[in-house]
Amino acid sequence: MFGDLSGVLKPGRYIDSEWNAVRKEWDGASLKVALCFPDIYEIGMSHLGMRILYGVLNNEEGVLCERVFTPWTDMEQNLRTRGEPLVSLENKKPLRDFDIIGFSLQYEMGYADVLNMLELGGVPILSKERGDSDPIVIAGGPCAFNPEPMADFIDAFVIGEAEEAILEIARAAQGFPRRSLSRAKSRGSGQARLETQGERDKVLKELSKIEGIYIPAFTLNLSPFAIKKRIIRDLSKSYFPTSPIVPYIQIVHDRISIEIMRGCPHQCRFCQACRIFHPLRLRSVDKILEIAEESVKNTGYDEISLLSLSTGDYPFMEELSGKLEERFKDKGVRVSLPSLRVKSFDSHKGKVVMKRAGLTFAPEAGSERLRQALNKKISNEEIINQSALALRSGWKKVKLYFMIGLPGETDEDLKAIIDLASQIKNVSLSISPFIPKPHSGFENEKMSGLEELENKKEYLRSRLRTLGSRRYIKVDYHDIRMSRVEAVLSRGDRKLGSVIYLAWQKGARLQSWKDYFDYGIWDKCFEERGIQPDDYLGKADKKDSLPWNFIEA
Repeated sequence: MFGDLSGVLKPGRYIDSEWNAVRKEWDGASLKVALCFPDIYEIGMSHLGMRILYGVLNNEEGVLCERVFTPWTDMEQNLRTRGEPLVSLENKKPLRDFDIIGFSLQYEMGYADVLNMLELGGVPILSKERGDSDPIVIAGGPCAFNPEPMADFIDAFVIGEAEEAILEIARAAQGFPRRSLSRAKSRGSGQARLETQGERDKVLKELSKIEGIYIPAFTLNLSPFAIKKRIIRDLSKSYFPTSPIVPYIQIVHDRISIEIMRGCPHQCRFCQACRIFHPLRLRSVDKILEIAEESVKNTGYDEISLLSLSTGDYPFMEELSGKLEERFKDKGVRVSLPSLRVKSFDSHKGKVVMKRAGLTFAPEAGSERLRQALNKKISNEEIINQSALALRSGWKKVKLYFMIGLPGETDEDLKAIIDLASQIKNVSLSISPFIPKPHSGFENEKMSGLEELENKKEYLRSRLRTLGSRRYIKVDYHDIRMSRVEAVLSRGDRKLGSVIYLAWQKGARLQSWKDYFDYGIWDKCFEERGIQPDDYLGKADKKDSLPWNFIEA
């Protein structure tokens, strides 16, 4: 188990037995799965997909599923100093002792943490170096829609929604001889490996028959054949956890989260998520109410967050909010909403809706002209009026998301961001570089260079600083260099694996965190591996074969 935690910043990240955590008998399980999240506990425990898969697997007879998160730097140092492995929370077992290790790839900047978790857990980092005594390493999530940069490290990718696929994987893997005993024997000092050779390939071949599964090792010398993504067709009938784990420490989303809709009715050209989660599917009002009641009873939380890519577009929101208010008004339970489309905001959809510190809208571009090109059909008048309505209705501030470096952007579009912000009181701006993500409508577009993006940022910074001295405006700029690395990793091919491996060797850890991101490491690794980042960031011809073209999103 995790040893002495006295020198660790937040011990609550590494102890188990939280309310609603599942602990099964280790020796009684015929298949042992470690769900791994390549970020710290507070982030991973806030991710709804991990909660869903944890429940799905632990509800399956004979299957044991446990959680593993990236350790913070203090805990990693403790483990390395003591020579102890990274272990699961529930039974404190090293990653190497599991049959399947499943990673959730939500963000490219977590790739080095995947390698670090494998090494800390005693699992060979490279897929080609794993034998029958090693776990099968699987990955899914949005980043799996371009699996090639991580293909050297992952045995199998789940493309699309995993609730059903993960059970098919578990049942297929259970049909093969157990490897736990051979694994333990093979790792004893000086003992020969005792496992039956070839079982690993048999498992992978069986997994390759499952729809939505991509096995990189089977395409080393061949062009990958088309992989069709998995989708859940009926959201109301799909599994949803009503006894989510209640952490000991505060996490990012420390509340009940209920997915009310999957997919998005809009087709913004820059958006990857609307494409990979297409088509639109709704959870019924009755099912949402059932989940809400059970979750409140099983957790004691006093807040419910209604989640989707575009929550305000849920067509039965007025009915839902009214019924939630009726059922929970005497229990002190409130409802919160995530980022909304400007047109879908209505301050009068039920008093039950919590007035948080801020309400978030995402115009993306400052001018109506550029928003039209993005298929984001919102007028400046609507943004200004709805922001004023939100502030009058009890929200303390409005947050607006913008991108810079969009295709077709001019100085006038940047000026329009400033003009728009100047007309809203108590506004907070979040400004990020545009990244042409795989499977988005802009996947063939180029990404602006570092110098160009820095100039755009400075243009906004200098003028917004002057404006902010006259009225309250807060601005957060995403690190442009981090966005550049993210873009290369998101658009890369299999050659990027050597860069990721070298970056990990050079100490890349927690690269999604501003305080730990090190552009110098990545820049040096690109150079040492002979990789030109601009080769992945330039404009592509529509006839060009992109690394992810074999994925049917």
